[in-house]
Amino acid sequence: MMSWRLENACEIRKEAPYTFYKPSDNIIDLFIPGEAAVKLMFLFESDDPEAPCAERMWVILESVDRDGNYSGILDNDPFYIKDLKAGDLITFRKEHIIQYYIFDELNVEDPLSEMIERFTKKCFVSNHIMKEGYKVGRIYREYGEDEDYSGWTIMSNYETQEYVDDSNNLQYILLGKVLNIDDSFIHLLEESVGSEFVKNDMTGDYSQNS
Repeated sequence: MMSWRLENACEIRKEAPYTFYKPSDNIIDLFIPGEAAVKLMFLFESDDPEAPCAERMWVILESVDRDGNYSGILDNDPFYIKDLKAGDLITFRKEHIIQYYIFDELNVEDPLSEMIERFTKKCFVSNHIMKEGYKVGRIYREYGEDEDYSGWTIMSNYETQEYVDDSNNLQYILLGKVLNIDDSFIHLLEESVGSEFVKNDMTGDYSQNS
């Protein structure tokens, strides 16, 4: 019995649509056996408390049948999974593919990759939203010198001054991670520095503070 199984990347995409990349079926359909490698997530259990729950490894695509079953050769030795080694034959399906490499560059648009790239800038966000179940209620944008900083601070609008004054109640994370929880403000992210918006809890609409 195998000690590992492949992760269904489609399920992860549902939970993290703004941060987790998975190539679309249209892109996967362009892969030519022998000319592409794909990355898969191998889930496993371990008694080692330091071990992760999965290893991500490359597989050289060898074939695909009419039923959508792919096969390929594992390209490296895993660190934790003991019953796998480089050169082993791996069978998988589209839903298992999380990344790809084309030996001869693939000239195709990838809107999902472009969308995720948009939200790799960072923001400050209240733990009301990230840990305590509140929805986004107020956002404002400031100037920042750090090129990784989007300028946005994202709050529930129910924080007390004492809560805000404690820096432990704020996180500095990717915009995409906040959008995975609440994307109601996504249409405002191109607004200029100095912008501030507050959400009406009744209608869900944002209005600009002057």
